[in-house]
Amino acid sequence: MFSEFGKKIINENRANLLVNFLIGLEVERQRIDSDGHISSFPYPQNIGDQQTNPWITNDFMETMTEVVTPVAATPEDSLLYLEKISNVLRRNLHDNEYLWPLSMPPELPLDRSQVDVAHANEEKRNYFFTWLKSHELQEATPCGIHVNLGLNPQLTKELTVAEKNQLYIILAQGFLRYRFMLTYFFGASPLAEQNYFLNDQGPQKLVRSIRQSTYGFGTKYDGDFSDIEHYQQHILAGIRDKKLLAEHDFHSPVRLRKSGSIKDLSATSPAYLELRMLDLNPWASIGISSDAVNLLRLMAAYFLASPSAAYDLQEFNQMNEQVALESPGEHCRYQDVILAFLKELKQFAATIQASQSVYDMLDRFETITYQPSLTTNARLANEIQNNSLTAFAIKQARLFQQRSALAKNVYEGFRHEKIPSAEELAQALSNQ
Repeated sequence: MFSEFGKKIINENRANLLVNFLIGLEVERQRIDSDGHISSFPYPQNIGDQQTNPWITNDFMETMTEVVTPVAATPEDSLLYLEKISNVLRRNLHDNEYLWPLSMPPELPLDRSQVDVAHANEEKRNYFFTWLKSHELQEATPCGIHVNLGLNPQLTKELTVAEKNQLYIILAQGFLRYRFMLTYFFGASPLAEQNYFLNDQGPQKLVRSIRQSTYGFGTKYDGDFSDIEHYQQHILAGIRDKKLLAEHDFHSPVRLRKSGSIKDLSATSPAYLELRMLDLNPWASIGISSDAVNLLRLMAAYFLASPSAAYDLQEFNQMNEQVALESPGEHCRYQDVILAFLKELKQFAATIQASQSVYDMLDRFETITYQPSLTTNARLANEIQNNSLTAFAIKQARLFQQRSALAKNVYEGFRHEKIPSAEELAQALSNQ
């Protein structure tokens, strides 16, 4: 059941190190007005400069906010950081301005020139406008959650660079293999609002996740996750052959990340794994539930401890595409695969002596597997009125805004020129 590495860690009673990843969260959301339209208000003044503040910034659109947490040692801390920084953002929005809680954007203007590209630095703006020469604007507008998982330093301190690289490859392959399951559980983009798809380009029915299908943002350049060297060289070849504009143009659902150039990746190892496959949860003010974070952690630990399995990215992508385009209330065609994997996760949880809360979580996902009406997407589909989710999105956005108004202002550093370091920010957030 376990790899040699997994056996070693478990036999040494260090199984907790398999689960205790360093965690960082990133969440993108559109700013909207009280009618559910893309906001015409300027970037909020009291949250720092969007070009230099690493904790609250924006992405492709000037109205597309992004909250980034400092690295946390526990899932509880990561969610706490995300909530408190999100409250800072919400408290500093203009009157009658809100955060759109859905992955697919609000209604877009037919005249795409009315969409304001982010007022980023010159290099980033040049990238955006170059990207638009070969892409439709709407492809850059869906939002989601990125979950970053870094191996516990205590787990890797005795490993060589090659061994550490291999662990990150094992993680990447595992999440690509079971990406379809995450789309089933957390897909939450059954439709696109008006003017997103032009000339009937999109699916002609409700689906599980437009964003996680080929209709969504996704990469048009598949990675090579066979090993770290192939991963690195494949991206560099894409840049050389002008299939990618730059390293960050590689928009895979899984990425291996570190600071500096990807040219150094195999020699220095990734710093973390970035998972980009979760839609926003519209019932969570921060866009993600604790169950989602804890499931990802458990899956990652299981992958680290398990023997290598056959790897076929084309097959994995096809499975995810099939699930992403299933109807919201439909049983997943890979239901038996999900149930078998959840059973393996329960056995693994027993081996590492996980808490009762882990079994309770897995029981909830097992129930959702049997009852697709309980998935996030099926619940969301029930909120559709007149082929739109705008009314529901506005209701949720106002609810979350009201809650944030009651929250304490957690860190004055957002208002000033001095940007808080990760350590300063984490300390400030933890003390509130």
